[in-house]
Amino acid sequence: MLINNINVNDRVNNPPILSKVGLKVLFLQDGEYFDPYQISAVSIFKASTNFEPSTILNTDELISSGVSGNILMNFENSSAFTNNAAFDASNYGGNGEYGIYRLNEGEYVVILDGINDQSGVLNLFGLNETIANTVSNIGDFMDVWTVKMFAESEFETVFNYFTLTRGNVQTITEPIMFRTRNRLLNNTIQLGSKVDVKIATDLTIESNLNEEVKNTIRDSVIRSASVQISKLNNEVNLPARVTVSSFTDTSALTRITANDTIVFTWDTDLLKLHEEALAGNLGSIKGVYTIQAKYNLFNERIITPLMHLTVE
Repeated sequence: MLINNINVNDRVNNPPILSKVGLKVLFLQDGEYFDPYQISAVSIFKASTNFEPSTILNTDELISSGVSGNILMNFENSSAFTNNAAFDASNYGGNGEYGIYRLNEGEYVVILDGINDQSGVLNLFGLNETIANTVSNIGDFMDVWTVKMFAESEFETVFNYFTLTRGNVQTITEPIMFRTRNRLLNNTIQLGSKVDVKIATDLTIESNLNEEVKNTIRDSVIRSASVQISKLNNEVNLPARVTVSSFTDTSALTRITANDTIVFTWDTDLLKLHEEALAGNLGSIKGVYTIQAKYNLFNERIITPLMHLTVE
């Protein structure tokens, strides 16, 4: 994923330890994303050292001061209020920052940087200490978020887990030969809907590799995906194809799941005010659109065939 136009590995994509790892959390209430009132800190622990959440919590169900020495990295902002500019993703510059960033409503991330020297501030327990990132080995880890969901509620802890690998470093004796097939999973959208357009990826390894090696490279291999959406017109007085979202427009907004499904959130309501619609080039906003994905896979750049979806 891209954060402020900087490439970051998502926690679900088998991130290597020597990379920028985005530890993203989405907050839901009654099936809708929402912004918590405050996020005080995000603290990283080794999962094997603190296997059960209860081992690091006090009687108030918050991180105990007695385990502060086990915190491998801590992320905090100058303000804990999520509506503060300190949470703006534009603050991330890719140089080992220790902030907490809001990507969209209810979507927050911290970036564990295995490339640059990184140090955070630890203000929990009334401390004001600098804590260096000591996540230096592969393995399983916990990211513990100290959050106040609502103004009238108390702080609570949210536990998540991630695994750092060596980056699936392997040696093979011949280049990887492969085939891909992409499928659009939702073909019809109601105008005014804001939906995740999902493109599945089927990967077939054709090289003569053993099954163990094949299994390690079948998932989480797509990088840097984007999509392009165009409107098709049949009217002779209109352009035959009009692009409404280009690869460049969507490069920072397209996500990749752990099973290499490409996801782009499309708000069709925005078509009504699109510059091409205002110029009269779309005709009826309802109709047939094409979507095409572009992504990097191994040493190749893949551009999928055009797939059709209908806005009704």
